[in-house]
Amino acid sequence: MAETLKEKTIAAFFWVILDKAGGGVVNFLITIALARLLSPGDFGLVAMVMVFFEISSVFVGSGFYVALIREQNLSAEDKSTTFIFNLVMAAILYVALFFAAPGIAAFFSQPVLIWVVRIMGVNLIISSFDLIQRAQLTQRIDFKTQTKARLLAVLVSGIVAIVMALYGWGVWSLVVKFGLQSLINTAALWVASPWRPSWQFSWPSFWRLFGFGYKVLIAGLLDKFFQQAYQIIIGRFFSAATLGFYAQASYFSQLVIGNLFMTVEKIAYPVLAALQDDRAKLKAGYRKIIKMSSFALIPAMILTGILAEPMVLSLVGEKWLPSVPFLQLLCIAGGVYHFNAINLNMLLVLGRSDIGLKLEVIKKLLVSAAIIVGFQFGVYGLVIGQVITAYLILSINTYYSRKFLDYSFFEQIRDVLSSIGFSIVAGGLVPHERSS
Repeated sequence: MAETLKEKTIAAFFWVILDKAGGGVVNFLITIALARLLSPGDFGLVAMVMVFFEISSVFVGSGFYVALIREQNLSAEDKSTTFIFNLVMAAILYVALFFAAPGIAAFFSQPVLIWVVRIMGVNLIISSFDLIQRAQLTQRIDFKTQTKARLLAVLVSGIVAIVMALYGWGVWSLVVKFGLQSLINTAALWVASPWRPSWQFSWPSFWRLFGFGYKVLIAGLLDKFFQQAYQIIIGRFFSAATLGFYAQASYFSQLVIGNLFMTVEKIAYPVLAALQDDRAKLKAGYRKIIKMSSFALIPAMILTGILAEPMVLSLVGEKWLPSVPFLQLLCIAGGVYHFNAINLNMLLVLGRSDIGLKLEVIKKLLVSAAIIVGFQFGVYGLVIGQVITAYLILSINTYYSRKFLDYSFFEQIRDVLSSIGFSIVAGGLVPHERSS
């Protein structure tokens, strides 16, 4: 069993790294091309409506995705019940967004958003079709199939979007990219997976899975809403271009996090879920994950923040320079992203989604206070508040790691002192002159 799990984990790392290195690089190059062809306002318009799709996507998953991965013995009824429920939820949410589109457009004072919302909303229904396939593949630690599907989707949708941008389609280039990527990815997973729904709905299956998943759902909704709250406020009270600058800075910072940490996080949950009954091995596993991710992520975030200006100039051009301060601030917050994610991941592996929900409520009260105070100081005040709360939240997230795994905040910091020291030295050696 141990050897099989080890072999699967090694193979999974290879394919997820290929996904991030291949798919991530392709997506990055496509985004750079689109940023040069389109305006910050175009990106800002899409960022406005992405708020609603990010929140809606949590409803579609409804916590079932996490519950399915953690479940050791899934029946055909479990899978079919989950599929039917998520498809119905997606259809309901799409109808709600369709009729809410004029109100959303009025809220942001952008009439074009009516049809942007209605067209992009179809993606909710498309995405609901591949949840079972992704959950099964992840549970089996099979990332090869998922990587191939995503690479194909990113490449084709990106090429189509670039061609549309060259022909002057503006924001619609981004709209089509968003939908086409989801459609191709879902279709590829259906072709690769032998599973098909039996159209049997079982209330016992529903309540058993939802009993764990609903707490994940509520916690996910809180997390997504407050993640997107900054974009809602910036889009409502500032310009579409300002939101575009913030969204682009967020993309760059998340790109670093995605390639250097989410590779580990994506594999960690299904692998460590198999060790949930052995606390000693579970703690050892989390220590390795924190050390490994810190060694890569902390130096990368510091260097990205220091080199933000020349990086933005060389990659997307001078028109995007206002995104530099946002990027630098988000890199500071990103330095502890992996700590927060790993400590929350631990609660899910242990099946304590109830505690995860309680922590989310406490943390979101803190974020609300930061937003209210930060807004008084303008858009930079909002983002500085986002940075401060990232560090305050860390102390909250690590409380239960100490309680359940005897892995305290101070022990976690000791485990990564070498990475912090290396980062400070490396950051100090980088030239700070403004690029020409």
